[in-house]
Amino acid sequence: MKKILLTILILSSCCILKAQVNFSGYLVDEENKGMKDVTINLYEENNLISSTKWSKKFSYDLKLQSYYTLELVKEDFIPKRIAISTFEGDKGAEPFMFVMELIKKRPGVDDSEMDFPSAIIEYKKNKGEFNFNSDYSRSIKREQEAALNGVVD
Repeated sequence: MKKILLTILILSSCCILKAQVNFSGYLVDEENKGMKDVTINLYEENNLISSTKWSKKFSYDLKLQSYYTLELVKEDFIPKRIAISTFEGDKGAEPFMFVMELIKKRPGVDDSEMDFPSAIIEYKKNKGEFNFNSDYSRSIKREQEAALNGVVD
C-alpha cells in the first residue's frame, strides 16, 4: 500500500512540474551593462508571491494557465513591469529568455505615468512558443524616451 501511494505521489509531482515554463532574463542598464541588486516582485494575478533581489540574471518557473507580472525595481531607476500570460501555454514549451533594460531616472522628470507594462509576453499557438509583442515594446520605449527627454505629444 505504501509503495502504491509513493508511486502516485511521484507521478503527481512529475505532472505538476511539467505544467510549468521557465522565464529568465538578463538585467541591463542603458549601456547594456549587467545590473546588480535589482528587486523583482513577482505577482500571480494581482497577488505578490515573491520579492527577490537578483544580480545580472533572474529565473522563474511559472505555472501554466495564469497571468503574471514581473516588477523590476532599483533605486534611481524607473520601475519596469512585464506582463506574462501562460494561458494556452504548452507543457512542452521551451524556456523563454529575454533582456530587460532599466532606465535611469532623470532629474525633474515625472515618471509616474510609466507604470504600465513595458513588455507583454504570451503563448502563440500558431508558433507553438512564448513570444513577446515587439511592436508594443518598441512603442512603449519610444514613449518613455520622449517623456524622459521632455518631448510632449
